[in-house]
Amino acid sequence: METPPVLTTASPAGGVPNPSGSRLVYAIFLLSGTAALIYEISWSRQIGLLFGHTAQAAAVVLWAYFTGLGLGYAVGGRVARRVNPLKAYAIAECLAAVWACLLPNLLATLESSSGLSLMMSDSALIQSLLRGAFCLFLLLPATTALGATLPFMAEFLARSNSPQSNRIFVAYGMNTLGAFVGVASTTMFLLVTVGVRSSSYLAAGLSGLCAAAAWLAASRGRSHVAAPEVESPESPDGDALALQSRDPQLSALNSLHWNLFAALAGFGTLALEVLYTRLFSLVFHNSTYTFGAVVAAFLLALALGSFVAALLLSRFRPETILATCSGLGAIAVAVSVYVFLRVTRLEYFDAGRSFAVYFTSAFGLVLLVVLPPVALLGVILPSIWKGAVGRHGIAGRTVGQLTTVNTLAAAGGAVSASFVLLPTLGLWASFGLIVFIFALIAGSLQLHERRTGTALLAGLTSLIAIFLLGTEPGPDDWLLANTDEQIVRRWHSAYGWIDVVRVQPDNTLKVRQNLHYRFGATGLKAAREYRQAHLPLLLHPQPREVAFLGLGTGLTAAGALPHPEVEQITIVELIPEVVDAARLLGEHNFGLVDRPEVDILIDDARHALLASTKRFDVIVSDLFVPWESETGYLYTVSHYSVAQRRLREGGLFCQWLPLYQLGAGEFELIADSFATVFPHTTIWWGQLQSRRPIVALIGTEEPIEMNAQIINGRLDHLGKSALARDDEIRTAQHLYERLAGRWLPRNPDRLNTDEHPRVEFLTPLSHRNRRLLQDRALELFYDSVLAPLPESEIRFTPDSPGDAVRRRALQRLILFGDNRSNRT
Repeated sequence: METPPVLTTASPAGGVPNPSGSRLVYAIFLLSGTAALIYEISWSRQIGLLFGHTAQAAAVVLWAYFTGLGLGYAVGGRVARRVNPLKAYAIAECLAAVWACLLPNLLATLESSSGLSLMMSDSALIQSLLRGAFCLFLLLPATTALGATLPFMAEFLARSNSPQSNRIFVAYGMNTLGAFVGVASTTMFLLVTVGVRSSSYLAAGLSGLCAAAAWLAASRGRSHVAAPEVESPESPDGDALALQSRDPQLSALNSLHWNLFAALAGFGTLALEVLYTRLFSLVFHNSTYTFGAVVAAFLLALALGSFVAALLLSRFRPETILATCSGLGAIAVAVSVYVFLRVTRLEYFDAGRSFAVYFTSAFGLVLLVVLPPVALLGVILPSIWKGAVGRHGIAGRTVGQLTTVNTLAAAGGAVSASFVLLPTLGLWASFGLIVFIFALIAGSLQLHERRTGTALLAGLTSLIAIFLLGTEPGPDDWLLANTDEQIVRRWHSAYGWIDVVRVQPDNTLKVRQNLHYRFGATGLKAAREYRQAHLPLLLHPQPREVAFLGLGTGLTAAGALPHPEVEQITIVELIPEVVDAARLLGEHNFGLVDRPEVDILIDDARHALLASTKRFDVIVSDLFVPWESETGYLYTVSHYSVAQRRLREGGLFCQWLPLYQLGAGEFELIADSFATVFPHTTIWWGQLQSRRPIVALIGTEEPIEMNAQIINGRLDHLGKSALARDDEIRTAQHLYERLAGRWLPRNPDRLNTDEHPRVEFLTPLSHRNRRLLQDRALELFYDSVLAPLPESEIRFTPDSPGDAVRRRALQRLILFGDNRSNRT
């Protein structure tokens, strides 16, 4: 048998690789993995701004990304044998880099043109298909090129090493380790410091660096590279799967088995990543940092699995390793859920009194739960590669073909987990299904090896895990047995659990997401929610058409119903199940959901405004948790500009802000960003409480005119409804006394933008470092920033609005009593 072509990374004997050459290859592949994940995160955010940050849009982008990679694996595997693999690798990296530089401009052109309307449809299915086709077309050049790099690298290592070498597993592990670095660096600082689009440009630079290094290495080894050989059944670098099917002595399993195992492993692994992300959302504060921690830990575990595979597969049969790791992985998945429940008890994770301690503890918890099972499962794909070629070396074509199947199935697994498994089976039973999938791989291999007892044990273990995880009541009900709360109904949505909960002893109802995030409640706190509609509507002289961004309990939007001037109400809600939850609160929200004058759109708030041509008199943006991942895009200059374009002449935009969820710096970022769009920006108190203060930013083109006589008449009408009456705002004077002042941009050169979503990344730090605007911090901020605000140009007629000093003194008295800051 002739020896394969040899590059200079091999020794003169052709058997042992040159260590320095191998290290160069590993470094290149590590940087390539880093760039790939920076691309993925940056592109998903850029396209999300176009499609809306919905679960469906995220799934479409993920599917397109993985499908492009899968196609790249297939194409690269087909041509790897016919080319110089390192030069082909360099060309692929260059193509990815060039396209990454073009993509932001393509997206900007599409957003500013009528092309966006081509991807809109009343049918959710048709709309998803249109977006999927567009996304695939948009990402295909870059993702195909990125995918092709793996089989090219595998082909290079196959030629430069002995057939028995497992260095492709080490290289694959380094690539996955690079992906871990990409996720960690992007979510921790690149997005906010370098910028969203600029991060993709940085990744393009890394791809260019990888291309240059690979091309230089290939050029230096030009004289040592033999011409590619013609594939033959005896060639170890030919189609290993086809060779195997013609020579059954190579392996007891045929190509169909290996492809099936690759598909099951890909489906189960990416579905598991989605499930773990959902699992930790039950206890974390769900910022980009914590989501990034889960993904990063997952990739770190996969990388560890690849390194372990390189050690094990040089000593044991791949079938044995595949069966063992699949079986142990299935058991470890079930155990990981138990460990998570045992450690957290589904309580809100609140470790430490600083962000650094919190994040370190959170990442440690994720590693404790995720690392053992995922590291075991990370051995599976390398074992499949090795098993498919038997005693021959692993060539690019084999890697490309099997990884294509694995990746396409992985895309299906991620999408299915979000939109099929979680809504139909629920979280716990979905974990049980993943346990079954990997136990199935182990059991089938054991049966094939005639180890019936071991196969039965694997099957019994998986059945026990499925039963424990899938039966009702689920583990959450066992741990959350609270006599004061009763779950009226739960929905398993693509966004997590949506619950309607009855609270005793006052029998109030609340709507919550994932146990710890409340959308609002009935009872004593309902007056504040109604006020969030009353205040902006009373400041507009004739609010006929009104939009509410966010539904929640429905109480805020319901506050518009008793206003006789309002003719049409449009509500934009991200989560479909929240609409059903609000329907159960119909007694308290006037049956809002099913009223003929109410139109509910299921969409991302920003995207709904961007895609619409309708104009409104008043737009009210609800309280959104600013540190939740990607919520910060509802506080950017671009979002406010879109909202401004949707207002009629004389229209008014109201942004409600929970000061108790913001630091002073983040509040100023939002207010400055708001004020750069709306020439007349005023601040109004929605809730005068030092512990949970709420304010509204009111934006208009011209100064607000308040006619006291007309407003008093409208308030008298509202007072006739027990649900609409607000005892804190009984007259126009009471309304005016909630004015804090006019906001003028303090730092217009540092704003919250799409490119630098600072609010999203800074509020988690303020949250965990206890720097939120509450109590003492609020008092200091009030005295230093809010109290000195200039008076607005509001025209209050015919009555006198009263003295500004008295108004602010009254606000301060309500907020802080007689306490005064001890300023030095």
